[in-house]
Amino acid sequence: MTSQTISLCICTYNRPDDLDKCLKSVCSAAEPPEEIIVSDDSQDNAPARAVVERYPGVIYQRGPSLGLGANRNACLATFSQDFVLFIDDDVCVDVDFFEKSRLALAVLPQKTVLTGYEMNYLSEPGRKVTPHNPDFWGFQRLVPEGDYRAVVINATFFPAALFDDASFDEKLRYGCEEIDMARHAISCGFSIQYSEELYVRHYPSAVNRDEYKSYVEASRLYATFKAYWTYEKSLIKSLAFLLLAPLKLLLAVTRRTGWKGAQYAWKSTFLALQYMTT
Repeated sequence: MTSQTISLCICTYNRPDDLDKCLKSVCSAAEPPEEIIVSDDSQDNAPARAVVERYPGVIYQRGPSLGLGANRNACLATFSQDFVLFIDDDVCVDVDFFEKSRLALAVLPQKTVLTGYEMNYLSEPGRKVTPHNPDFWGFQRLVPEGDYRAVVINATFFPAALFDDASFDEKLRYGCEEIDMARHAISCGFSIQYSEELYVRHYPSAVNRDEYKSYVEASRLYATFKAYWTYEKSLIKSLAFLLLAPLKLLLAVTRRTGWKGAQYAWKSTFLALQYMTT
C-alpha cells in the first residue's frame, strides 16, 4: 500500500471571499490534508493573508504574480507530502472528500495519477465535468476509450515523485496547464486513473475572467503544438497543426463575432508563437 499524506495547494488571485469559502470547506472536512498551502498572486496581499490567518496551520506565501503555471510551481517549491492536490480558490470540497481520497490512494499503483471530476455550478443545476482526452486541435472533448490522457485538476492527486522530473509550464498563464501536465506525466511513464468516487464542487468566480479570456486560445495553440513537438516528437503533426490550427481559429471566431473575432484570433496566434519561440 502506498503512503497517503496530502499537500493541498490553493493558488489565489484577487478572490478573498472565494478563498474563505474554500478554506472553510477544506478545514471542516474529515481527515483534512496534512499540509495546506495558499499561494497568493493578488495585487494587494492583505485580504488573502487575513483570510488565511483565520485558519490555524494553513501556510501562506506570496506568489510570483506571473500567471497560474508559475504560481503552481511556487507551491511545488514548498510542499512536503506524498501526494499533491491543486484546487482553485473558488472550489469547495464535501466533508468526506479527503476520507474517500485516502481510501483510493491507499491502493493506487505506483507511478499513477489519480483524477476524479468536478460539479461545475456556473449555472444551475450543476454540470458534471469529467476528464476528456484532447482531439487533434487540442480541445478536450473525446470520451476516453481505455487510457485517460487528461485530468480534472481540481480533483487530481499527483504523486510527489512526478515533480522530480516535471513542473508546470510557466508560459501558460491561464488555460491548458492541466492538460500539459497530464501529457508531461504520461511522457514520464506515469498513467492516469479515473475514480467516480472523487469530486469537488466548483463555483466559477466572475473575478479575473475577462483577463483570463485573453490567454485561453493562445494557451491551447501553444500547448497542443508543444505536445506534438516535445512529447510525441512528431514533425508531421507539429507542422500540420502549426499551419492549420491558426486558420481554423480565425475562421471559427470570425464567423461568430466578425472583425473583433479576427483581431482576437490574430492576437492569440501571435502570443502562441511568442510562447513557442522564447
